[in-house]
Amino acid sequence: PLAARTTIANAQQKQVSFLDVKGAPARATYEYVNGWLANSTEPLSASSVLKFSTAKQGGLGDQLPAGTIRVYMRDARGDPQFIGENQIGHTPMGSSMTLRTGDAFDVKVQTTVVSRTRKGDSRWVTKMRYTVTNARPAPVTVDLSQAGLWGDVRITDESIKSNRVSADRTEWAVPVPANGKTEVTATFDSRY
Repeated sequence: PLAARTTIANAQQKQVSFLDVKGAPARATYEYVNGWLANSTEPLSASSVLKFSTAKQGGLGDQLPAGTIRVYMRDARGDPQFIGENQIGHTPMGSSMTLRTGDAFDVKVQTTVVSRTRKGDSRWVTKMRYTVTNARPAPVTVDLSQAGLWGDVRITDESIKSNRVSADRTEWAVPVPANGKTEVTATFDSRY
């Protein structure tokens, strides 16, 4: 809903401001989402993302309609510079959002299936290694996600504690030193 009444003439196009928020907290970070225990033959770029909330307290404070969100950042002179855009679906108030603005050429992730062992007709144990590299001169934290964990999938061993963010996805906050790398290992016990 719009805050005030507006009129539109026949065949007229009109832009109407419906959300004017200043100072909503957002976190710029890197994110990599691996599909169903997938293996990559070479390192792939992590995404540069902005994470924020649409909640009333500590967020944008409103729902968002589907469309394009463009992101601008002020340069040293204070002029806005376009840094990326992305499409979003209809988003209810109170949602957590991740807005991808591009790919990082200097933060990469390589996923490796170390082993996959059949334990029965409908049970597999898969050992994964995620190698996260950072060619930046400062340390970074990468939100590394393993998606596709449908059914009864349990993590029996992991080198960094994960957070189950949804029924099919778990996430690690991986600290990576400047010009360095961090390896994350995890063992998944999958039952179908």
